[in-house]
Amino acid sequence: MRKLYTNKTFTNNNSIKLMLFAVLLITSIFSSYSQVRVPFSPRTSNYTIKGDFTMVGNTNLTLVNYGNNTDNNNDMEYVDIDGTAVPGNNTLNSSSALVTFSTENGAIPDCSKILYAGLYWTGRSEDTNSDPNLDGDNDQNTFQVTKGGITKNFDKRKVSLKGPLSSGYTEITAGASGIISDPINIAYPTNGDERNMYVGYADVTAYVTANGIGEYFVADIALVEGDGGGTGYYGGWGMVIVYENSKMNWRDVTVFDGHAFVNSGVASHTIDVSGFNAVPFGDVNLKLGLMAGEGDIGVSGDYFEMIIPDNNDDENDLTTLNDNSYQRLSHSGNTTGNFFNSSIGPAANTRNPNLQNNSGLDIVMFDIDNTGNVLIPNNKTYTRFRYGSTQDTYIIFNATFSVDAYIPEPEGVLNITSINGSPPSPPDILEPGQYSDYTLEIKNTGTEATINTIITIPLPETVNPSNLNITSNTYSPFSTTNVPYYDNDPVHGPNGAIIWNLGSLPVPSDPNTVLADISFRLTVTSDCNTLTDPSFNPEVSLEGTIVGNGAISNISFNFPLILGYQVAGLCAGEPVPAPSIIDIDYLDYINEPPTASNPAPINIECGGTVPPADILVVDDEADNSGINPIVAWVSDVSDNGTNPEIITRTYSVTDDCNNSINVTQTITIADTQDPDTPTLADVTGECSATATAPT
Repeated sequence: MRKLYTNKTFTNNNSIKLMLFAVLLITSIFSSYSQVRVPFSPRTSNYTIKGDFTMVGNTNLTLVNYGNNTDNNNDMEYVDIDGTAVPGNNTLNSSSALVTFSTENGAIPDCSKILYAGLYWTGRSEDTNSDPNLDGDNDQNTFQVTKGGITKNFDKRKVSLKGPLSSGYTEITAGASGIISDPINIAYPTNGDERNMYVGYADVTAYVTANGIGEYFVADIALVEGDGGGTGYYGGWGMVIVYENSKMNWRDVTVFDGHAFVNSGVASHTIDVSGFNAVPFGDVNLKLGLMAGEGDIGVSGDYFEMIIPDNNDDENDLTTLNDNSYQRLSHSGNTTGNFFNSSIGPAANTRNPNLQNNSGLDIVMFDIDNTGNVLIPNNKTYTRFRYGSTQDTYIIFNATFSVDAYIPEPEGVLNITSINGSPPSPPDILEPGQYSDYTLEIKNTGTEATINTIITIPLPETVNPSNLNITSNTYSPFSTTNVPYYDNDPVHGPNGAIIWNLGSLPVPSDPNTVLADISFRLTVTSDCNTLTDPSFNPEVSLEGTIVGNGAISNISFNFPLILGYQVAGLCAGEPVPAPSIIDIDYLDYINEPPTASNPAPINIECGGTVPPADILVVDDEADNSGINPIVAWVSDVSDNGTNPEIITRTYSVTDDCNNSINVTQTITIADTQDPDTPTLADVTGECSATATAPT
């Protein structure tokens, strides 16, 4: 019976930017009886987050005559469950699984932020002998299958994915090259001991972020029906998602993958993992996720183990681990002597179909028993896994590991206190020359003091770094003689930064205690070169960091400043991440011309001298930038032939944004006085004197 699930909308409201610590060192030791097409390596950087990972998946191939304990070297048929869930679909195989997140410490799954999602698909769709189900050469990455009047051109490098908010399938491609050793694709072997077990991979972070939590379908994996011989056919998919939520515990999460074929009789393989920081006190909780193919439910002898540390271990010399003992692992759906047994779990995960026997596919996620911290002690930073087989044959292609981590927790809360002298009233807008005032409150909400604690607030390029009006205060039990200052070193950003070296932050009795605060002012630039630059972004966008080390653990931290916490709605209590953004209204400013009055007129008696042009007579010019405009003489134009004669003198006034206006001054030349000794009558009625031309 098909079972469909209600879509849930993923709300991406809040996040704490992930912290990157030491990169994992992944190594593998292989015997002559194995093939490693792609060595295990980190798929992403190590995530040190308040959050966790989840892993889901399902089979797209099952037994014609299903049995809980029947191996897949029998007749197999497609699983195809999408039906009316995908309008107009014509898939040949499909299955689904429900993605959910933890509610640890009251965390709301819809308020979690997805950091990474990786989709894997795997199968064995070829046998060493020609298969009548395949149309063409059976030893290829692409082939054609017809069933029920539907013909599909299958490609091992492609699958179809449908998330809870999508109306139809999206084709997902592992990569264009199809090269066996391409780490983007994982591996597509077509011969050798791997028995043609292929694995595809695609980063689907953007897709899963857009679709959120809910039911995911994966369809049309390149698989075939029928009897796959002694090894058998299998096929399905898995997805690992790393997410964060501010209410959850700190964890180090690592995702690594490869293509390791394990044949029967192989002694062991090892995977070394380092770079995490286990909590310094109390229980250390561990979780492991694994994806593997072709582990038979009826064939035992396969195992997965974790090293037991001893006093001789040296992280910098891995040969010191070679004489250690190991703890065999298991989960609720398998045993220590038959680890890879076609199980998908935890059993509580909702999926369709929900089979106990998944016919050669293992997608498991489980907590590791670390009672007494025997596998990962406090403050441990590395571990080793070992796996092998005495009878069964299988491939491993993903291992994801999380460990309770310890991170010091200072906090910087950034607030806007005024907009150009008035209380903030969003949406606030600033104009060039106007300012906004800020305060930053510093707390230590963790359980240990911090050292080398430094606040850095890069100044946006849209502000003038002058007149920052920086002030600061400290409050008991914290004190320091250091004061915040402006540093124009471009290492902090193109416009410098406000820096405050706090030194050591103590642990107050109340974690909400404000230990220090800093106030400062940012003034929007009036520089027209900046305002008219095509790359100018019209906003004051402010963010920063608080970095340092734990005084006891010496663990480093690098946290972004936050804007406070949501006070209402579904995600109340979640931190509001920086940046703080105020829009800038600058177009009127850069297009507004300067102002100036016409200079006082000049009257000259006939025969007098016209004074030369003088820009100083334009003495009340002004511009909104406060920068004096440039004044220049333009022309003198005379209305010759009139009495009195009028000369119009023009000056230009140009501001720093290249906006100009003209002002004019009139010079009147008139014959108003009787001649002292007239000798001739004024025949023309015009002034007979010649004025001196202006210079």
